Amino acid sequence: MKKIILIDGNNVLHKSSVLKQLFIKDKIAARRSLIEKVKTRFGSGCNIEFYFDGHSDSKSSGVFFSGNKTADELIRSRLERSEDHRNFTVVSSDNFVTGLAKACGCIVISSEEFLKDIENDGLVFKGKNINELYIPDSEKPRSLSRKELEFFRDKFS
Repeated sequence: MKKIILIDGNNVLHKSSVLKQLFIKDKIAARRSLIEKVKTRFGSGCNIEFYFDGHSDSKSSGVFFSGNKTADELIRSRLERSEDHRNFTVVSSDNFVTGLAKACGCIVISSEEFLKDIENDGLVFKGKNINELYIPDSEKPRSLSRKELEFFRDKFS
């Protein structure tokens, strides 16, 4: 069974200074940015579910909005509907959500820790320019010597 990651979206957004500033200017763009970062980081290896407070017309798969409730209540309801919590990871720094997740036996990751993980993923270049990491391909054939060139001309001309 695939790992299931439940993300308290607004909680994570407000723990990142960059995403928080974007959220103030454009909530939709901030949400999209977070979703893309996470999906890029984890690919299709996990079922990722984002829970945001409020309303939206968005019909994206795996993105849920709480409407008149809170995202915390949606996460709680999701956990209560599931019988086996061993494959669940809950991302939040909200005490209510993390306490419930721990009580259910889920893995809990704080929003700050999660942001470090997805933001540090881009450090694979270790401060180097990508061109500095280039290793020449040794599969290219070496150039021919004059003697070899003459031999081929004689044989194939």
